[in-house]
Amino acid sequence: MLKRCFLGLITFVCLFSLSCFVGCGDPEETDPIVIPSELYDTSQLAYDLSDAEIQELMALDVPTNWEQTKDRELRAKYYHANLLKQFGNIPAVHIVAEHERRKATASEDYISYTLDESINLDKAKYILWPTKHNRDNLERSLKIKLRRETDDPELFAKLYREELIEQHGDIPEVEVVVKGETKLWFGGFRFPGDEDDYVAFLEAKYALWPNDSQLQRLEKYRKAQADGTPFHLVDRDDDN
Repeated sequence: MLKRCFLGLITFVCLFSLSCFVGCGDPEETDPIVIPSELYDTSQLAYDLSDAEIQELMALDVPTNWEQTKDRELRAKYYHANLLKQFGNIPAVHIVAEHERRKATASEDYISYTLDESINLDKAKYILWPTKHNRDNLERSLKIKLRRETDDPELFAKLYREELIEQHGDIPEVEVVVKGETKLWFGGFRFPGDEDDYVAFLEAKYALWPNDSQLQRLEKYRKAQADGTPFHLVDRDDDN
């Protein structure tokens, strides 16, 4: 009886130890990324529009079915007037409306924005429509800004890993790219010495973003590695 109890106690202790071992992961990987509160500040949002332009928009006779207007620029103007009447004369209204105007006048659907412009647009959308979707978009933009401005390699890697996993899933190539980009941002690859790591980095980048430019660069360094050409002598004009 005593022997059975002793064996049961050993089994319990082993199972308890195993559960602790399995349940305790790396705290650095589970800690949430905290975005500084000042990055969420919307008090600096601004957009200059004259009183005459405001009055013109307020006086505009917007049809009920304005969304079906074929003239893209006129439709954008109707949209602006509609937002103005709905939310009032605030910067967020004009920033969102300007986005629609730029879409209307663009030759293609794609519009180029700086990161700060994108953040201001995301902030404006969240002010007007405080949904989880808009909050997530704003948070995503702020994390990109935080990643680009941080001088902490660990934070850079953590932010970039989260960003890439969201885009591509938790696959091995993501970790290779994260390590490579972190190295590039904080010191760079060193040749001779890092040739294998650099080629692996290029291979992973091509796996995530398979385009001609990535492939050309990968093949160039693969050839240099096979030929024994020092990487610092490789033409880097088309590197990015």
